[in-house]
Amino acid sequence: MSNQLTKSKIQEDLIRFMKSGEKDKVEILRFASSFIKQEEKDKNIILSESQTIQVIKKVLKRNQESFEQFTKAGRTDLAAKEKKEIDIISIYLPEEMTEEAIINVVKLSIENCKATSIKDMGKVMADVKKTHGNSANMSLVSKHVKQLLNS
Repeated sequence: MSNQLTKSKIQEDLIRFMKSGEKDKVEILRFASSFIKQEEKDKNIILSESQTIQVIKKVLKRNQESFEQFTKAGRTDLAAKEKKEIDIISIYLPEEMTEEAIINVVKLSIENCKATSIKDMGKVMADVKKTHGNSANMSLVSKHVKQLLNS
């Protein structure tokens, strides 16, 4: 898998949407692309595929928080705009693992790390993040690591 896969896909789609006149999608992809470029500039590196996905996840999290705030405030117009951005940007993320798959990965990681108590949570979390960081919801991983190490 190429390090530039996600970035290239975003750029290709950006050009395609510009040519087809889909201004709202162009704006959203430029927004996401700007975060990726800013991260590269700040760190003075070219982001790997994994790092690019992490940046996109940050953008999505930001949009999700805005969506929730606008929904609570009754601003359906702004909430709809955020939802549309979430829908478009999430296309560029790998498919998330199911909760059942996460539980299996956590169990395997606990065995691999020889974790016996909650004190070993950091080792287990690091192991899961290293092997499945792009496709696993780390908050779910954390929840199940705690449950399994406390039982």
